[in-house]
Amino acid sequence: MRLNVRIGYQHLFRLSKSKAKRVKYFVLLFFYGIEGKYKRYLTRVTLSDKIHTNGMYGGKLVARNKYPEETVKKILDVSEQLFLEKGYDHTTIQDIIDHLGGLTKGVIYHHFKSKEEIFNTILEKRYAIGVTDQIESMKDISGFEKIKKINSMSLRSLEHQKLAFSAKSLITNPRIIGELYAEAFTNIIPYIKSLVEEGISDGSIITDYPQEIAELIVLSTNIWLAPSFYKMNEEDLLRKLSFFKMLYDGVNFPLIDDDYIKDIVTMFRAIQE
Repeated sequence: MRLNVRIGYQHLFRLSKSKAKRVKYFVLLFFYGIEGKYKRYLTRVTLSDKIHTNGMYGGKLVARNKYPEETVKKILDVSEQLFLEKGYDHTTIQDIIDHLGGLTKGVIYHHFKSKEEIFNTILEKRYAIGVTDQIESMKDISGFEKIKKINSMSLRSLEHQKLAFSAKSLITNPRIIGELYAEAFTNIIPYIKSLVEEGISDGSIITDYPQEIAELIVLSTNIWLAPSFYKMNEEDLLRKLSFFKMLYDGVNFPLIDDDYIKDIVTMFRAIQE
């Protein structure tokens, strides 16, 4: 019996939709704000004794591929390396094809509809999944510490930040920026609020305003402090950090400490190189 289904990349890498959707954005947005509305990157396949991936591209039949996961991985690996070497904006689909060792443009478009989708999938698969797994495995730490861990882990992946910051054409896209704001309120803030409430329950957070604290965390770390949205030098960044440290301390939520400031400044310097 054959059953037509849609298999998302999240499923291929054993990550639930809700985890990816919520943690991904909080982790990925700090320095660049490019993700926009969450998309599911889906491949149509037929399940039987073998996986068939026949499809059409430009009116032509795309050759059957018995190992679509391996093909997707190869496309992502090659694309990631090119994005890191040349930058997202200076890498073309043809560049990717030229480094795929015989794979055609039709094969790429069978799995991904655009270069932007390839880029977003790399960010999601490579980085959000690892952070999600780590956060989910932290059973013995408080809600407050989980929030701090998400913050610190999002800053310490230099390769990740450079990759994302290379996509300046996405950073300046008004549609992407608008979708980013909408996504923050739809998915990120509810997730962070759940961690704040967890902290209230375990005693690590004292507040009567979990919703407002969650909004402050997401908007300050992902938007107000993001140099992708505002032109700033290191002095500007330090001034903003000083202000937000005072603000967080004032509501008895010491999220910004000396280690956090050090991590942000280190990352800021690295992505300017």
